[in-house]
Amino acid sequence: MSTKKHSRSYRLFRLFIFKNRSKVSHALDAFFYGLKTGAKDTKTTTGIIQKYILHSGDITKEDEKFLKLYVYDMLKIAGIGIPFILLPGASIIIPFILKAAEKRNIDLMPSNFKGKPTSSIKIK
Repeated sequence: MSTKKHSRSYRLFRLFIFKNRSKVSHALDAFFYGLKTGAKDTKTTTGIIQKYILHSGDITKEDEKFLKLYVYDMLKIAGIGIPFILLPGASIIIPFILKAAEKRNIDLMPSNFKGKPTSSIKIK
């Protein structure tokens, strides 16, 4: 790619980000919030599994419900992630797949990414 083309595309990208900075900021807040809650859920799931294996061999109904939701979310992530890995250009197609599924009342979005975080959320 020539330097002139690279420079122009870089300026267009910067202009796009600048014009849509509130949308981009909100999308990044939501993404990082989803990652943060996903990490917490993974830690909780690990604790439940360790408790089941090492200690009692039994879990509460709440723990069972949490594990089922976690596994369900992991299957959703795999369902979205597999086309991303296998198909060239899937990163462009995935938003359309999510919208099409939403129109048909099919829920493909993992629960961690459904929250509506405010811009005041701090990631630690």
